[in-house]
Amino acid sequence: MMTFSETSTPTLKKMLLTSLVASLPLLGMSVGINQAMAAPPPQKWKLDKSKTKVNFSVSYLKNSTVQGKFNEIDGDIRFDENNPQNTKVNFVVQTESLDTDLKARDYFIRRKELLNTKQYPTLKFVSSNINLASSRSGTLSGNFTALGQSKPLTVKVTLTDAVNSATNQPVLKFKATGQVNRHHYGVTAFPKIFGTNIPIVITGELVPDK
Repeated sequence: MMTFSETSTPTLKKMLLTSLVASLPLLGMSVGINQAMAAPPPQKWKLDKSKTKVNFSVSYLKNSTVQGKFNEIDGDIRFDENNPQNTKVNFVVQTESLDTDLKARDYFIRRKELLNTKQYPTLKFVSSNINLASSRSGTLSGNFTALGQSKPLTVKVTLTDAVNSATNQPVLKFKATGQVNRHHYGVTAFPKIFGTNIPIVITGELVPDK
């Protein structure tokens, strides 16, 4: 059995103290990692406009469908997981950014009798109420303004957890679907060319609001 003499005890104490001091940085790193892993996910989110797309489709010549999108959007979405009923949406689309992959058709849709982009450069949606089916899905109601007229509009919304592959930060992907009746906004021209109801799909991402 190994024994320590009185003269060896100070040396042992010094070795133990040196070992403890050397290990402190590693202990600090371990605590920091554990704290980061235990940190709660962000509760407040905002719109990442660069990841947001507005797509639409419309019946064309009664036997086909035109797919299109708007390339320029702006606005703000505020979502609080603790109080999702307080979600606020203020969304703006630039009508001149209409894109159906055919310039001649885009020019035709922008004309005065249809989208009238010169006089009405934006489409707007402002939320007023949210009805939750779950913590990550429900319907969002508000006013949709087009061609100078505002009408009630309700869209279905779903949220999905994800992680940004580039930054390794959490994101919430969202999808909103709705339908606009163009006749409600006074756009009744060319009924034999374009359909009446226009489905809209908005997809994008919410990022932590710091």
